[in-house]
Amino acid sequence: MDEEQAKPTPAAEPHLARRLGVFDATMIVMGGIVGSGIFINPHVVAEQVHTPFLMLGAWALGGLLALAGAFIYAELAARQPHTGGQYAYLRDAFHPSVAFVFGWSLLLVTQTGGMAAVAVTFAHYFIELTGIGAAEQLVALVALAVLTVVNCFGVRAGSTVQNILMTLKIAAIAMLVGCGFFLSKTAGANPPALLDRPVSFDLLTAIGAALIPVMFAYGGW
Repeated sequence: MDEEQAKPTPAAEPHLARRLGVFDATMIVMGGIVGSGIFINPHVVAEQVHTPFLMLGAWALGGLLALAGAFIYAELAARQPHTGGQYAYLRDAFHPSVAFVFGWSLLLVTQTGGMAAVAVTFAHYFIELTGIGAAEQLVALVALAVLTVVNCFGVRAGSTVQNILMTLKIAAIAMLVGCGFFLSKTAGANPPALLDRPVSFDLLTAIGAALIPVMFAYGGW
């Protein structure tokens, strides 16, 4: 037998099956940016800066930072189009041990903490809207359990639920924006001031504090 024919054929590189389309991917990306924080954090921003210009400016600045991060991830994905995402980037750029620690901290701290915050937010609004007499912790636990079971059925089932929830979220945000335009009172003759305090280190500190809930919201939580 020829020596070349005797060599075993190398196994194909493992990869995830393609089950999502453009719309599914778009909804996932939007869901990763527009989280529950958009509904609970505006008043936190308003506690730090007190004029419309500064409030909207904090959200605009946070949006630019989030957009810069999106461009970075897009470039990384183009250069490393392999399964693994952040884990693969850290593994190839630094060392597998760095990626290993990142993966476990993502599982035990980052993602779990974010999901807990989202679940508690959902529970708070769910109880307020339905008026049921259940504890927030119980509602949050049930929500996490239901979504876990849904995702156990596969990526297609999880994507369908994600698409539905993201569509509802877009509708809710659109309604809030519409209410702001059509139901808000007309401003007086004197427009509000741009800044709530003189330009100083105190103003810079306030803007920085306002960016914390903004970046939390843009992070998808």
